[in-house]
Amino acid sequence: MMGIGHGYGMYGFGGGSFMMILIFLLIGYLIYLGIRQNRNSEHRNQPTTSSNALDIAKSRLAKGEITIEEFEQIKKSIL
Repeated sequence: MMGIGHGYGMYGFGGGSFMMILIFLLIGYLIYLGIRQNRNSEHRNQPTTSSNALDIAKSRLAKGEITIEEFEQIKKSIL
């Protein structure tokens, strides 16, 4: 005779098989969340689309990549 906990279990799966599938699904979901979080953090480090050319020129001037004269030329051509 088969009592409680014996036989095919829930929906044809044995109890151990069902739990193993649940564990694999949980691990897969956690990996998915980790990848999604990583992609979101990469996008935060990139400049936003609201950065216009003048902001970029100001940043380059502050870094010393361009001179004041070059900045003024860029500013004139933008405005």
